[in-house]
Amino acid sequence: MVLVAAGPLDWTTALRRAPLLPLAAALSVVLLAEGPGGSRVLELDPERPATVDVAVPVLGAAAWERADHGWTARARVHVIEQSGRRVPGPGRVWLRLGGEQAPPQETRLQVRGYFSRRPAYRNLHVSRPGEWGFNVKSRWLMVAVGRAPGRGSRLLAGLRQWLLRPVDEAEGPGALLARALVFGDARRVPPEWRTGLRRAGLSHLLAVSGLHVGLLLAGFWWIFGALSGRLAWAGAVSILLLYGCLVGPRPSFLRAAVMALLVFLAMALERPPQALNSLCAALILLLALDPDAGGDLGFRLSFLATAGILVLAPRLLTWWRGGPETRSPKPVAVALAATFAAQLATLPITAVEIGLLTPLSPLLNLAFVPLTALVLGFSLVWVALAALASTPVLSAAAGPCARAVQTILDLLSVPFASLAHLPPGLWLAPPVSVDGTAALALATWLGVLASGFRRAIWALALVLVCTPASPEDEPVLAMLDVGQGEAVLLRSGERGPVILVDGGGFRRGNFAEAALLQALAAEGVHRIDLGILSHGDSDHCRGLLELTSYLRIERLWAVPVELRDGCGRALADRLGGRVRGVGRGYADRVGAWDLEVLHPGADRPEGGNSASMVLRACAGGSCVLLTGDLDLMGERELLARSRRRGIPLRSEVLKVAHHGSRTSTGAALLAAVNPSLALVSAGRRNPYGHPSPEVVTRIERRGIRVLRTDLHGRIEVRFRRDGSGGRRPVLRVAAWPRGRAG
Repeated sequence: MVLVAAGPLDWTTALRRAPLLPLAAALSVVLLAEGPGGSRVLELDPERPATVDVAVPVLGAAAWERADHGWTARARVHVIEQSGRRVPGPGRVWLRLGGEQAPPQETRLQVRGYFSRRPAYRNLHVSRPGEWGFNVKSRWLMVAVGRAPGRGSRLLAGLRQWLLRPVDEAEGPGALLARALVFGDARRVPPEWRTGLRRAGLSHLLAVSGLHVGLLLAGFWWIFGALSGRLAWAGAVSILLLYGCLVGPRPSFLRAAVMALLVFLAMALERPPQALNSLCAALILLLALDPDAGGDLGFRLSFLATAGILVLAPRLLTWWRGGPETRSPKPVAVALAATFAAQLATLPITAVEIGLLTPLSPLLNLAFVPLTALVLGFSLVWVALAALASTPVLSAAAGPCARAVQTILDLLSVPFASLAHLPPGLWLAPPVSVDGTAALALATWLGVLASGFRRAIWALALVLVCTPASPEDEPVLAMLDVGQGEAVLLRSGERGPVILVDGGGFRRGNFAEAALLQALAAEGVHRIDLGILSHGDSDHCRGLLELTSYLRIERLWAVPVELRDGCGRALADRLGGRVRGVGRGYADRVGAWDLEVLHPGADRPEGGNSASMVLRACAGGSCVLLTGDLDLMGERELLARSRRRGIPLRSEVLKVAHHGSRTSTGAALLAAVNPSLALVSAGRRNPYGHPSPEVVTRIERRGIRVLRTDLHGRIEVRFRRDGSGGRRPVLRVAAWPRGRAG
């Protein structure tokens, strides 16, 4: 559909007559970087309040939207004042307003609050930090400093609300899909649908892009094609501008709209349209108007995908046919070349920032792109009919038609929902961990691909990028940096079974995609032989639950009480017969690790921190005690039973319970375990003050070394043989800027 929006195209002419190409190529370096805002925010202190002048759009999907505990909007930052002086900061933020009171409708506001940002997770793969947010507690901390929206903006905002209101009130999957496709707002699409689309490499289908532009223009010409030339051009441009006001400044839509307008201009001037020149001009224009746009992932993917279609697709068609031919290629071959070229062009970005390869994406696009065009057409018709049906005068005539079209939309949405039920596997969406150097190698490989050298050179470049690390045969414990959560990896060498104890997680959002998948891919993990859920809280369980969509978990252990409701119940439903309820005394050997559950009993009636699983894992002659979120009450139960039954707790390594909370890790437990090393998993600058200074002091006074993920990132303990033939824990910690440990 990019070709539809770009108009007729002569590939040879486009490549030969491209005076804007050098300038666009220089500017496109921004597309391979984090963006201009990445290096300008070092002076911001998230712990201090700031006063910020922002511009909030009145129109489009970035305008104010109801959230869980208030309102949210995508705002552009103009001025930041902190501690009495102006400081540089991000160009855009997610503005979050607490409370039920509606936000002001002025476009320019002065607000007071706190900056926040999800930090990078420092594992073998260092994730990118999250987007900046600005949190405002109350409506009274917002002051209008600009004019109220003009009459035209108010009319367009009213038109959007009139069209959107019946869509929001409608029930059924078709209404959710129509809202995303027509208005460019996918926030209400079910999370499992979005996950399924990402795994299939089809997330772009929910973006307002060339597909929408092409369909709108094709429909306009079909209805008003008989108009004179100038009226037709004016009508087409008006349709694009009106639709742009309804969906807002979405990067992919702006790219497609600017390209279409440039094609209109070329045809009005009786000049042959050149798609590559249009793309370069759109890139230059949009970056000139908004330099911070280069940091937007959608912006980069849109331009790179279109460039791949324009540059790589013709070469792929030529190679597949074995040389140039006079007859036109088949439509299926053209579509397959376009989708494959777009995937190749965006690979340096998707491999680094998303961490998923989607080998089936070109084939799935052949089926889902036409289906999406069909759904979009019906969605546009249904939105118009639903809006007319909400008008009392027209409800009797438009209502039955709207209900009939919605039924069709519900049926057409079934394939989109079915993607969520595809089983995980390396054939669908294998996770990868690629750093900047490997991304550059991928880009070089694409350059070789485009230049037409021998295929052996391409294969060699690909092998250099994907060569795995040398295998290790020692038992390893790796405590991953998952922020304010826990995830512990136990391995029996590089090729041995993989045990994952907890998986971190957010209360909202997808933690597996944000960090866990790429962290595991960097460890060489593509399957979990045994998952262990120590506790049902989201910071232990949600990551495991989300992981099941991407990696196969062969079996799972959990205390039965944690599987009754909440995240644990959802995890049990997802894994079915592969879940085993375990309790005190259950033991098994997995690879080099002897595992024994020490607490609680399988018949425990209630959950809570005192019922958190305690697991003793031993490799050779050394042991690790994993305590989950165990509190002081649970510790007393564990110690009492240990004394009565003579169960040993002595371990060389102690995983400190509940992120180092002051309600855990008492002196009696430390005396019974007597470790030489204590590991704490906690988030940097977490709001709970974990780990508690009191607990850290108590541990260090016993001569125990304390290592923390908030200071050291990923922590690795290797169990190497000593001179006496036994094993001892040998520590290796990544040397991050904050806190070095050898």
